[in-house]
Amino acid sequence: MSDRDKIRLDDLDLHILDALLTDARATFKELAKNVNSNQKMVARRIEKLVKLGVIKSFTIDVDWAKLGLNCIAYMGTRTAPDISMIQKLYRFIEKEPRIVRADATIGVNEYVLLTIDRNVESLRENVATPLEALTSGISTSIITKNLKRLDYKSIIKLLKE
Repeated sequence: MSDRDKIRLDDLDLHILDALLTDARATFKELAKNVNSNQKMVARRIEKLVKLGVIKSFTIDVDWAKLGLNCIAYMGTRTAPDISMIQKLYRFIEKEPRIVRADATIGVNEYVLLTIDRNVESLRENVATPLEALTSGISTSIITKNLKRLDYKSIIKLLKE
């Protein structure tokens, strides 16, 4: 996206985004109070941000370990140039529920997958072993401690500069 195509947000838009990042369930009334505006203005601005695609969704943060899903891992893969293998890999990624995010990258790995499962054994059996047949190599990093949660609020500060 060029600078010419970049969406420009004013301070109110940025304050609304910041407030929503704190609590996406906040009412228009609560948001209006937090950003020193009125409910109608906040509603219009949120509608605009959604329409522009700046806000893609309103979501929740789940602690999966409390539900018995204790193994979170990043898996990096490389593929052979065979297009049919790449298509099989894409189908596997799309169908496998334990793969919750997949990104194409430039770097050591062509693809990086975020996976969640009950334990290492299940992850190995249901994700790593099938991936081995579809790739020319995988590397797995199992998360043992979260050092920093997703922090998009800090990005708002960058946008304000």
